[in-house]
Amino acid sequence: MSYALRGSGSVLAVAVMLAWGASARAVPGEGEDMTRQDRTALLFATKFLFTADHVPIVTVLIMEGEPSIRFSSSGPLTFLSEGEGGPRVTLGRGPMDCTATLDNGRAARIRHWVALERVDARDLDAVRRARDAWEAKGLAVRTFERGSVFGFFGRVLDNRTLTLVEDRPHEDAAAAQARRTELAASSGVSTLEYFQEVVERPDGVVRVRCEGQTAEMAFPGMVAVAPQSGVLQVHRVEYGKGFAWHGREDRRYRGHLILTPDRDGRLAAVNAVDAETMLKGLVPSEIYVDSPMEALKVQATCARGELFAKLGNRHTADPYMVCADVHCQVYKGMGRENPRTNRAVDETRGRMAFFGNGLVDSVYSSNCGGHTETGGLVWQGSGHPYLAGVPDVPADASVYADGVTEEAVAAFIDRPPPAYCGSTRYGKDSYRWTKTVTIDRMRSGVVEHTGKDPGALRELKILQRGASGRITRLEVIGEAGSVVLQPELRIRKAFDGLRSSLFVYDRTVENGRPAFRFRGAGFGHGVGMCQVGAIGRAQAGQDYETILKHYYPGCDVVKIY
Repeated sequence: MSYALRGSGSVLAVAVMLAWGASARAVPGEGEDMTRQDRTALLFATKFLFTADHVPIVTVLIMEGEPSIRFSSSGPLTFLSEGEGGPRVTLGRGPMDCTATLDNGRAARIRHWVALERVDARDLDAVRRARDAWEAKGLAVRTFERGSVFGFFGRVLDNRTLTLVEDRPHEDAAAAQARRTELAASSGVSTLEYFQEVVERPDGVVRVRCEGQTAEMAFPGMVAVAPQSGVLQVHRVEYGKGFAWHGREDRRYRGHLILTPDRDGRLAAVNAVDAETMLKGLVPSEIYVDSPMEALKVQATCARGELFAKLGNRHTADPYMVCADVHCQVYKGMGRENPRTNRAVDETRGRMAFFGNGLVDSVYSSNCGGHTETGGLVWQGSGHPYLAGVPDVPADASVYADGVTEEAVAAFIDRPPPAYCGSTRYGKDSYRWTKTVTIDRMRSGVVEHTGKDPGALRELKILQRGASGRITRLEVIGEAGSVVLQPELRIRKAFDGLRSSLFVYDRTVENGRPAFRFRGAGFGHGVGMCQVGAIGRAQAGQDYETILKHYYPGCDVVKIY
């Protein structure tokens, strides 16, 4: 169970490590119980529960926006309701097949703010400097604190951040987006983001009907479903929304299934599961399972650290801590588990990277292309010393010896150094790549991702490159005007999904239509650990701690639980 100290505009959660029920085990759902207050706390707060083995329990989205959700189990199910006086119902002896719907769904009321900067809440001098700098630009500033403080055996993990927003709330996301674009252009800051504040939580009545049962059950607000078998199957889980691999499939999950209204007042399914069990369904979705064991250990340690760094800081307007897709980390549940990655999770149990007394936000990307990027140029709050861009090459190789110039970037792409991420078969299609995009497609992409039409494209003007050579600000000049694309993700998306923003380009023709040909390096944002590079380093004989210390300079690997 956990306790929260509430202050103005913030939630400071101090987790106390107590067993989850009198007979708690390592995996929630195998006989444990939660108080009704705890079940509510799991959804909309930076509070934590722990298993008897002191492993934090997290809530991860399975699916949302659904008219109905079907789930099944090989044995009895226990339904745990929210609120005083609510029922606790156990049904069935054999296989159970149930369908949940939502009645009287009401969407959350959310205020939208333009987030100017995100700062470590413990660094009061940095907070003061940031506020003064934005107020000097003529902006009124307000702050929101997010994140948690939680303790493990004498060590305190503090991932609290303070988000500075323009003190100008918007009732809809489109207005906030327009204001963000305006402020980004006037300030020249490429990492402006959005902040969402829940004014009223969503609500509704969850109804569940199970085959072979005559009565339908109704649960105001939410219901937690605990399978006595320890495993639930959820049918037609949607994945890859917005990507080419979008689809649906049945998935199995350990732990509890929580059915609740989502932010739009429709039905969501959330998995409450301990962090180590979650990692076993996550790690094999993020790296090749036949990778060297030391690379799998790197991935397990990074995934654990990124999970803890994000808890309480993402999805603050949603009834879950993290999602199960690429926005957070890909989690496919029990069905994705693999013996090799399970071993990597077990052998690194409770281990995370620290920089001084602070937990490393151990972000990672698929292939850095030979040089990682500086975090502060990609996201707010990522300007940490350990996320400085570093070469992914042997010590005697040279990368950008004379600076990141256009000529140097072209040479780096066209005559690549012997990087670790280019030395393995896993990097064959991502270390270097070429893509041609028509001018018409680029124009429509700019409109889609900025809401502004520059007209027929005439020229691209690079305004800023990072340490790796990735473009973080780029001006698109057209017949009707110009549009600035920033940060790097928006550049990639606007130009028909380029693998990275580490590219050079020239004009060409495709099927008789004017186009740009992009020659690039790497796959993804490039910040932190390079997954293919870690594989290459493991193949070269480096152990997982050595690899981690390269990608996060100055860090140490510490066992927390």
